[in-house]
Amino acid sequence: MKDQYTGEKKRELYLDGVKGVAILLVILGHMNRFFTYEGRMNQMVYSVQLPLFLILGGYLLRIREGESFPSFVSRKFYRLMQPYFAFAFVSIIYAWPADAARFCFYFAGMLWGIGINDYLPNLPLWFLPMFFVANCWFCLILKASELGKRPWQRLGLMCLGTAAVMAAGWKIKQGETRLPWSFELAMILQGFFLAGYLWRLVKEWAEKTGRLTRRFMTGIYLLAVPAVFLWAVCVKMNGRVDINGSWFGNAGLFSFYLAAFAGSYVVIGAVWGLCRLGLPGKILGKALALFGENSMVIMAVHMPVLTWMDGVITPLMPQIIKANFMTKNLIGVGYNFLTIALLSLFGAMILKRPAKEKR
Repeated sequence: MKDQYTGEKKRELYLDGVKGVAILLVILGHMNRFFTYEGRMNQMVYSVQLPLFLILGGYLLRIREGESFPSFVSRKFYRLMQPYFAFAFVSIIYAWPADAARFCFYFAGMLWGIGINDYLPNLPLWFLPMFFVANCWFCLILKASELGKRPWQRLGLMCLGTAAVMAAGWKIKQGETRLPWSFELAMILQGFFLAGYLWRLVKEWAEKTGRLTRRFMTGIYLLAVPAVFLWAVCVKMNGRVDINGSWFGNAGLFSFYLAAFAGSYVVIGAVWGLCRLGLPGKILGKALALFGENSMVIMAVHMPVLTWMDGVITPLMPQIIKANFMTKNLIGVGYNFLTIALLSLFGAMILKRPAKEKR
């Protein structure tokens, strides 16, 4: 849908809202002092936080008319990798290594771009190189699918290409060697890009053919019931997953994908429904969308904010506040989560403003 005054494509509120929920789940998942590694809350959070970003990546991926693969790579590099290197370098300065050897280690880790073995002083940044590589892989899959002359042929080639890339990535993973920029993980996770892309195709088809009726949407909502059940069962089977650590749970890749798809379906449906609940829903949806629009910068700054809160702010609090702030209950979690989320959003908006003015 385009704006009637500017002619530019409008941002869909619920998509930014879903991205906002995803980044808030990332923050929640990194509050390690409140949630045990094997706790059920942590397991559910980690099952969907990054898959949501990947599904949205597939939904929003566009190859411009006549755009070549090198041009696509260049565009995505500017969008994802320039911020990565900028934030990674600032994080190294922020960490202030004790000696030159440590500084060289961090610098090499920044080039390697993976989030293990303390390579990055700001761990969440590992996602940006992996996401960039994943975009490039799916662009290649879409380019290859253009060999099909009919829609069903292109769709078949797309599915076969995704399966082939995932299988090759899994084979590489068996060697237990992490490649630069999580190259093999970007291959294994192509199923999420495909799901997001197919979601967009189905939505566009439904809008074009007038299938988005009340009855159709009721069926979509009814599917949320088995999705919740499937999500809970698969999370219980899988235990804790850690995509960065290349660990997809106790039950394997198939169960990991099922949990991620089911959980993402529930989150996306909940946000979509929220944004249609009149004024209160739209207000909350816009608040989530604000986090979504700034999610990349929040991804980069929330860990330094969390560290700063623990090392600087918390010790200065009066004892009566500190006692509640650090407890592992709803009050303590609420204080920390809201403070870190709002401070991260504030920092993201400050860092984002100069770029907007420059454009």
